[in-house]
Amino acid sequence: MQPDSVKQYTYYGEKAFAEEKTITQFPGSGKETDAKRSSSPLLYYYTKFMILIGILGQSLYYLQAFKIYTQGSAQDVSLEGFLIAFFSLACWLIYGILIKDKVLIIVNIVAVFGAGLASVAILSVS
Repeated sequence: MQPDSVKQYTYYGEKAFAEEKTITQFPGSGKETDAKRSSSPLLYYYTKFMILIGILGQSLYYLQAFKIYTQGSAQDVSLEGFLIAFFSLACWLIYGILIKDKVLIIVNIVAVFGAGLASVAILSVS
């Protein structure tokens, strides 16, 4: 099945800029993808890789929360550090939502919940 290509022009006020975006729609799928993304398999797979790496990297919050709960102590863990991380991650999540970046959204959802869980763990055993 060949995709149908549609050219779409972006207008700003009364001036039309030369910027042109080609949207590729696959018949029957109902999904549109940016032609630049669909033409680069490397970018597609690297995006998937970065989602995986981002989630694995953010797992440290879950590991810390697990350790706090199992040991019943948060003696050497900084609540302030986790609260700062939580705030920072929440800001990155909002930014990802605003620019509609799938990688930032997915990774930071995982991270915000993890940092929140670790903060709650610290508070609950203190």
